[in-house]
Amino acid sequence: MRPHRETFNDGMMQYGYTKTTRSESGKDMGKVFSPEGKLAFKELSCRDRDYELAGALNSRLDRKIKTLSPPSFRNQSNSNLKVAIDSIEYDVIEVDSDPSRRYLFFYLQRVGVKHE
Repeated sequence: MRPHRETFNDGMMQYGYTKTTRSESGKDMGKVFSPEGKLAFKELSCRDRDYELAGALNSRLDRKIKTLSPPSFRNQSNSNLKVAIDSIEYDVIEVDSDPSRRYLFFYLQRVGVKHE
């Protein structure tokens, strides 16, 4: 049987980190989203188990998406990871992979509008 090809046509997301910008004197000027990469995604429905996971981590689950797992992502730190979709910024609650490590599942909590 031929492997099933999955489509990721619900949108594009950028993943990265929020960095603090400073003036020449060192004053905090605000935060800016700094993208590290871009991935196509598929929107998934959230299960009760997903909401329980978010609650256990003292977070609120607003969105769950699935992407292909790029080799460059294996070197990324998941702590403080952010995702931007259509100028909306999300905190990454959790990133899971399937047993074959072919796909990534992002559990997202909405933060607000992306700062550029």
